[in-house]
Amino acid sequence: MEKDTEFQDEFNKVVKTWKNLDRTTDEMKTKAFTYYDANVFPIVKTVFLSKQENCPNKKYAGLILPLGFSPEPLILSILAIKPDLVGLIYTEQTKGFLDRIKDETSLSLDQLSYHEIDGSSTLEVYEIIMTLYNKWGRPANIAVDITGGKKSMVGGAAMAGAALGADIYYVDNTKFTQLGKPEPGTEYLSLLNNPYTVFGDLEVEKARDLYNRHDYAGAQRIFNQLEKEVGDPNQAAVYKAYGYLCAAYEAWDNLDIGKAKNFLNQLLEILGQYPRLTGLSQLHESQSLLKKQEQALVSLLTFLRDQQRALAAPDGFHFAFMLYHNARRREAQGKLDIACLILYRLLEWMGQHRLNQHKIETRAPDYSEFDENELFDRYRKKQREVYQDSDRTKLPAPIGLIDGYFVLYALEDKIVEKLDWNKFRSQIEMRNQSVYAHGMKMIDAKGFKAFKLTVEGRFKKVQEIAGIDADAFNEQHKFIAPLP
Repeated sequence: MEKDTEFQDEFNKVVKTWKNLDRTTDEMKTKAFTYYDANVFPIVKTVFLSKQENCPNKKYAGLILPLGFSPEPLILSILAIKPDLVGLIYTEQTKGFLDRIKDETSLSLDQLSYHEIDGSSTLEVYEIIMTLYNKWGRPANIAVDITGGKKSMVGGAAMAGAALGADIYYVDNTKFTQLGKPEPGTEYLSLLNNPYTVFGDLEVEKARDLYNRHDYAGAQRIFNQLEKEVGDPNQAAVYKAYGYLCAAYEAWDNLDIGKAKNFLNQLLEILGQYPRLTGLSQLHESQSLLKKQEQALVSLLTFLRDQQRALAAPDGFHFAFMLYHNARRREAQGKLDIACLILYRLLEWMGQHRLNQHKIETRAPDYSEFDENELFDRYRKKQREVYQDSDRTKLPAPIGLIDGYFVLYALEDKIVEKLDWNKFRSQIEMRNQSVYAHGMKMIDAKGFKAFKLTVEGRFKKVQEIAGIDADAFNEQHKFIAPLP
């Protein structure tokens, strides 16, 4: 009893000293951290391991742990679980803690496996754990500790552990100080029987990965499933809201404008119903922008009923910016042929839009308001300059894409100012020979980049001519990423 009292007195004294240390400068902060490592944490280990509930009565062949910027919980976990083998997954920023973990747990090199990652991919962590599990001979009893590391690392570790039937552990505490450490002595080892139920954010991390790859349908499925499984009605509302955001963007990506607008309306209704729900804070911050995007969808819907409005300025630019950002998302996915196809449509729209300003409709052009002979001479001159020959005997009707730009040249329209016609022609021909046009060639990155620069150059020009506020249109058509 006397020994216990002496230990507690010493423990309280050390903790009090640590808490009262001066931290007003970086040097003093470093000394405080050093004092914790040298004096407080050794006692924390003793207290932690003295509690029977922190030491599982089960033998584990292996323990796998992602490493963050706090090695102490991992040390406690390894000492309590006492596995035969340990796998540490770390990043460039956290590898400096490896020696301390090895020294404080007295692990031999034969017991340790080190795996460095960049820490941004859930899938990378998942694959490493599966590889390590196979390397260890697929043991029956393994454990995964998800206390440390970034959320993406924790998510990958939890998913891999669940897939392998591993026990999932977490070093928690009952009180956290303002000094960046748990209240000494309150740490405990928690066994998570179902990490997906306890930590919905692990599945959210997976949804975030899908969302960032513009797989909105995949992310929506996860949010819909979480909404069904979670017990808390407020959290269910959060998942429902994010499910609607994903559904709206998936429909918008597929040009199903009516459905996109309906889903966005439902999302805004939820935000109205839950104005102070913490889990929706990021969506609330984006609410004014979401309302602007809803208005963009309203404009797009009118074009389905009145296609001429899709060529008018400024409203018609909603159609143009929709195409442009759709192409950018396909480019981000590496789908260059599809992105090129969409950019080609944007290039075509720009020609149609400018011709429309001259009251010329591409499907059935009427040139009667112009001097047709003079217009044809200028048209044929540029066509022959680009193609070296021409069998044209009159102005085109209907008007195709490149013919439209020749007509715009004849009309002295500003959209063709400083246009490199030879590059323009070759890039149109490249697109025409692609798989999604009339040929069997795949568009490579170099060819796509050149075509994209040409389209973007004309797009910028047509915006200048029409006096378009590009920032406002980009804001309405660039999909946001306010995921939890």
